[in-house]
Amino acid sequence: MKHCFVVAVVVAVLFAGGCGQNKQVKVTYMSDPPGGTLYELNGELSGPCPQVIRYDLDEEAIENGYLDVTGLMVRWPSGPEKRSGKFIRVTVDGTERRVTFVQPKSEPESDAPRAGDDAGR
Repeated sequence: MKHCFVVAVVVAVLFAGGCGQNKQVKVTYMSDPPGGTLYELNGELSGPCPQVIRYDLDEEAIENGYLDVTGLMVRWPSGPEKRSGKFIRVTVDGTERRVTFVQPKSEPESDAPRAGDDAGR
């Protein structure tokens, strides 16, 4: 009986400790139209869209309600590319976020993508 109580306490402590250390936000990067490839701004390949990236949250990000992550770009097979700004602001509110890079028509768009702007897409 004593052993069951000790095991239950240890499991509870481990579970509680693990939850506090592993706070993340999940961001899905998409391209419109589909078929784009995600790159870091320095040109390093990240992978095809949609691409899911998980970011660790520190106490400051949780307190502020957002996390600024390093900017990205999407390149489509036909050649056009869309770059974010130097950073992408990701809202931290417990929900999964989605960022969609829209292929520019003839002129590059000036608006950088932001997480959550297109929650219905």
